Amino acid sequence: MDTEPATAPRRELPKPLIYRERDLKALTSLSRKAREDAMKAGTFPRPVPLSTKARGWLASEIEGWIEERKAARDAA
Repeated sequence: MDTEPATAPRRELPKPLIYRERDLKALTSLSRKAREDAMKAGTFPRPVPLSTKARGWLASEIEGWIEERKAARDAA
């Protein structure tokens, strides 16, 4: 008889659908000011309102922006 307790396989957490401000610094390495300037220039995705004060960015748009940066790098 096996005496080790059975362990359930570790469940992977779902990928976020929306990134918050604190996540963007780690994902993009851009400062808040640089992101704000890029949004004004139309070169960075704009946030979606989550409440009267909170805002977030769609993960799909941020990931698309990162892919565009990679494509530009590879084309150069």
